[in-house]
Amino acid sequence: MKLISRTLTGLACAASLTLALPTLAAEKVNIGIVTGPSFVHTLSANKFKDEVNKALPGKYDVVVHHSAALGSETQVLQQLQLGTVQMSVCTTGPIESFVPEIKALEMPFLFSSYEATDKVLDGPIGQDLLKRFDKAGLVGMHFLDNGFRNVTNSKHAVQGPDDLKGMKIRTMESPTHLAIWRAIGANPTPMAWPITTQLQQGVLDGQENPVSVISAAKLNEAGQKYLSMTRHVYSALVFVGSKAFMDKLPAADRKVFMDAAATASLAGRKFVRDNEASQLAALKAAGMQVIETPDLAAFRSKTEPVYAALSGDTKRIVDEIRKAAK
Repeated sequence: MKLISRTLTGLACAASLTLALPTLAAEKVNIGIVTGPSFVHTLSANKFKDEVNKALPGKYDVVVHHSAALGSETQVLQQLQLGTVQMSVCTTGPIESFVPEIKALEMPFLFSSYEATDKVLDGPIGQDLLKRFDKAGLVGMHFLDNGFRNVTNSKHAVQGPDDLKGMKIRTMESPTHLAIWRAIGANPTPMAWPITTQLQQGVLDGQENPVSVISAAKLNEAGQKYLSMTRHVYSALVFVGSKAFMDKLPAADRKVFMDAAATASLAGRKFVRDNEASQLAALKAAGMQVIETPDLAAFRSKTEPVYAALSGDTKRIVDEIRKAAK
């Protein structure tokens, strides 16, 4: 009986010690995104979350904050620099203020196909651009995209640049995008996303975005009656990490994060490309007038001054892209 009693007492002590040990809380990873749940940014971030949870169950609590809950893309990038936010899926436009060379990807009519964009972004040029994030206190993890940008408006059908003269077009907070739309002859208005209210109230006449965004945001319901398939800029997105956060990760965990970003990026690209045709068809069915073949030669001619203004490293990168994208 004494042996049994001692054994039970020992087990009770062991149990109490186990209960007394502190439970290690999962480390929170906040991902700041400006778009809503149905956009590729958020869908890709959720895929990243799934991949991390699968590889490192219970170690990280990945929280996806969508719909600009943590602020604009510029504000989120600033929080990444400070380390108060850990990750984002961000459009390259606002990144230009932090990594100037990224504007090479924002040049008008630079890419003709998704095959060309993948060749550049997954090759040496894209990898070199991602490395440049480091000096801004950021980590460029992997490229994905929205698709090619097209212009919509509430006024009339747009066949060529002259149809946009003086029109108030919302652009991203990007010097290059402002230059493009000034060259076209519009009145560009930089504004953080979302912009539905401004479109509905007539503060803006139009905006420019890929079909995936126009569809997910239901811009046809915000008074955007006309869509011109200008495909004027390829809209790259980037999985961006906070350098302060990523640098302190164990090497094995950092690799998991980088691999998860790559997997999620490729899934995001596939989603955009697989759904573009059906989204465009749905916009037409909902009453949006789509101009399939605007005068692209005229648009290219108008935007040539944007290339003429390039210099230094960015000009070299653009020249390299033009050669690689052929």
